[in-house]
Amino acid sequence: MLVWLSRRVVKDAWYVVGTWAALAVILLAVSLSGLGGTGLFDRLKAGDSSVSGTQSAEGEQILRTLAGDSQTVSLLVTGVDISSADAQKQVSSALTEAHADLRALAGEQNVLDPFVVPGMLSQPAAQALASTDLDGFLMIVTVNPNGDKVASADDKAYAEEVAELVRKVEARLRTVPDDLRDISPQASGVVSDKTLMSQAVNDQVEKDLVRGELISLPLALLVMVVVFGGFLLAGMPLLGALASVAGSLGVLYALSFATDLQSFVVNITSVIGLGLSIDYGLLLTSRYREELARGLDDEIESSADGRLRRRRTGRRDPLIAECMTTTLTTAGHTVLFSGLTVAVALMGLVLMGTSVLWSIGVAGMAVVLIAVAAALTLVPALLVLLGRRLLRPSAPQRLLRLVARRRPARSIDAGSGAFAWIARQVHRMPWVVLVACIALLVVLASPLRGAHMLTSTTELLPPDSDQRTYLTTLREHYPAAVEDDATLIVYGTGERVTSYINDQVAYVDGVVQVKPTIAGKYTVAYLDLEGEASSVTAERAVAGIEALDAPADAWITGQAASQYDFRQAIVHGLPKVVGVLLLASFVLLFLMTGSVLVPFKALLINTISLAASLGVLVWVFQGGHLSGLLGFTPIGGVETYVMVTAVGVGFGLAMDYEVFILARIKEYWDGGDDNDTAVEKGLQRSGRIVTSAALIMVVVFLGFVAGDLLIVKEVGLALAIMVALDATVVRLLLVPATMNLLGRWNWWAPAFLRDARERFLA
Repeated sequence: MLVWLSRRVVKDAWYVVGTWAALAVILLAVSLSGLGGTGLFDRLKAGDSSVSGTQSAEGEQILRTLAGDSQTVSLLVTGVDISSADAQKQVSSALTEAHADLRALAGEQNVLDPFVVPGMLSQPAAQALASTDLDGFLMIVTVNPNGDKVASADDKAYAEEVAELVRKVEARLRTVPDDLRDISPQASGVVSDKTLMSQAVNDQVEKDLVRGELISLPLALLVMVVVFGGFLLAGMPLLGALASVAGSLGVLYALSFATDLQSFVVNITSVIGLGLSIDYGLLLTSRYREELARGLDDEIESSADGRLRRRRTGRRDPLIAECMTTTLTTAGHTVLFSGLTVAVALMGLVLMGTSVLWSIGVAGMAVVLIAVAAALTLVPALLVLLGRRLLRPSAPQRLLRLVARRRPARSIDAGSGAFAWIARQVHRMPWVVLVACIALLVVLASPLRGAHMLTSTTELLPPDSDQRTYLTTLREHYPAAVEDDATLIVYGTGERVTSYINDQVAYVDGVVQVKPTIAGKYTVAYLDLEGEASSVTAERAVAGIEALDAPADAWITGQAASQYDFRQAIVHGLPKVVGVLLLASFVLLFLMTGSVLVPFKALLINTISLAASLGVLVWVFQGGHLSGLLGFTPIGGVETYVMVTAVGVGFGLAMDYEVFILARIKEYWDGGDDNDTAVEKGLQRSGRIVTSAALIMVVVFLGFVAGDLLIVKEVGLALAIMVALDATVVRLLLVPATMNLLGRWNWWAPAFLRDARERFLA
């Protein structure tokens, strides 16, 4: 297949490049603009961490049913003195027109603030809507044109009617501070509702994506210029990456029609796609240049007078076709296996059984396939069109040659060089290297013992957004208006239910206060829990309530309940996912190497390396270390999404580099070299490109750490740490150490498995 592909790429190089360029432009335009409809970033959702089928998800659905299909829009007014009765009358008078306009939009009974309550701030109901410093107030408008009826979820006409009313209410509320300027020039306000909060997160996602790419792409180009010695070769992987990013956005846009796509999924999958695209393009470009240089040396040696004789040029040049075929059947083969390995790792997220991880897994697998396709078609086509110009010295190379007054050798012996030297030093003391590396990784993994995994909701809001300001002010100055930590719903009323809530629920460790009320056939109890809603103590309180023997069907909702159920779902799904992941990775590595022990060793070492990376992540974000440098505020834990996604993607990337190095080592082993020599040569040939690729990946991932969205910061840093550890401690030290200790056993497999592999590959 790869031989056929190389022929098609050589023959139709212009067609391949043109097709990719057209697809990239079309997909980018469609995903960003939506062709007149809603674009990708307008279709994203924010902050839903529920797992369908769990107590918290079912309870949330019951609450929505009890509340009807109304939507609430709030205005937080600041800078207005309401401490005296005269001041309150002035504010009430100034709001007369706003009250009339809002009632016309939402209904007589659906507009609430301290000044529509008889007696105003002399009444407790009004006091709950006033700030504790009496320098501001809340205005709450409920949009509910359907009254007591509940519209069908498929009723799009009604949904659009509500959305239009909400937009009109938002617009009118924004003008309320202007109505108050005559009595208070400092009056200002923030309008808030679920749509605006979601939009704030989505806007930040788009800004962070652009910022991350503006930082990472130039730095990646700089690294590749250093690696290849010029801009011409360095641009090949980058062009493939840009096309891959456009394709990824198109895939995400299509996926948004099939499922609710969480806002941070775009950045996570974009990071994966960008890093892999550059990675694969770098591998293809490097191998092609190596083959082209070798082919030119052979032509010079075979000529009678020692001069290069070129019979044809461009795509008709037989050397170009031969070098591209060799490149795709070697490096292209490695890219295929690597892509399959990463895709299998991401499949583990799909099998977890939660909608958010499902969308990350599906989108991630699609992005990986696009990265592989670009590496195997677009990058080779660009290389073919450049032809032999790739080996012409660039301006920096010519300058260095002039200064050094010598002609550099076209090729370097695979047995010499820095990476081969490192392998030889490791082979001199493999046990020392093995023990030291394992000890280092275990120390780095130690913070995992106290890890607290949480699922943020409003914490995802950008620190400088007005929606974050709204929530912070509400929490500090409107204690009665802050949402409760958890809600308990019991299907039933009466003495038994009341006794259960007052005598059992109220005395669970971590429950501070219980406020029960009746809602039709249900008893709803609003709970204040010890600590933050996402804290360990709040989770323990939820677990304690779920363990009680309720007198009827009961559900508990809220952030603590959602993240507790989410983690339980992860724990229950983990054995199946790990089994599938390990088996698939083992099979892929066995098919590539023909060995049983090498895949087993790779899986074990990569697992320890991942644990070390996650330990550093916990130390940074949960412990709050480096918070000033990285620009974040610790929230007492690490996002569960990040931990699970980092394990899936990090495992795939680790196996990715394992495939890169093992493929080269296997070439030398199959060529007749002994085990240690094959390792030294393979590491020398692949070490430079793997290290360069790892450096580029780290640059790409760290570029996204510069964003403001906490969950993307965590993913970017986690993957950067994983790649850095993998490329240094694991690939340069542990791989040669373990392969030296195993010796010829590295390549052992039972006869029946060898036969099965040969039949399969044939």
